[in-house]
Amino acid sequence: MLKPTRTILALAAGSLVLGLVGAGAAVADADPLADNPGQENIVDDQEQADDLADDYPDRKHARGIVISRGPLTVRSKPTTHSHKVGRVHPHQKLTIECKKRGERVDGNNLWYLLDGKREAQEDMNGEGPGAAATMDRKDHWVAARYVKNLGEVRYCRS
Repeated sequence: MLKPTRTILALAAGSLVLGLVGAGAAVADADPLADNPGQENIVDDQEQADDLADDYPDRKHARGIVISRGPLTVRSKPTTHSHKVGRVHPHQKLTIECKKRGERVDGNNLWYLLDGKREAQEDMNGEGPGAAATMDRKDHWVAARYVKNLGEVRYCRS
């Protein structure tokens, strides 16, 4: 099927305009806020990770930042069927001991074991734990799908 000449010319002109607008954005200043002392540059997460690595070269555990939209539930085992032991909030920094494969959450089957009980800020009330459930709540796991690690995370040994 042949297209009318006007349509082809309009599409070509539109493509040319979009190409020039895109090229103009590519030529923009690399650091426009450097000259303005009242403005702040946004720090990249990778730069934060490099800074953490420089400050603590012998760090035993990795660090991570919660990237979920709402509070992220901390579980006693790497599965969504385990007990809720707390929650962490978006943009909160976590200390990660190790990672382990568990139940798949949004396409990711890795879970992070948090360092100690200090990471789960809010204790879940009203759950009514029994004696067996209390023994089950010693570990604190979060789905790796919602945590961006800022360094290399080792696999758990057992």
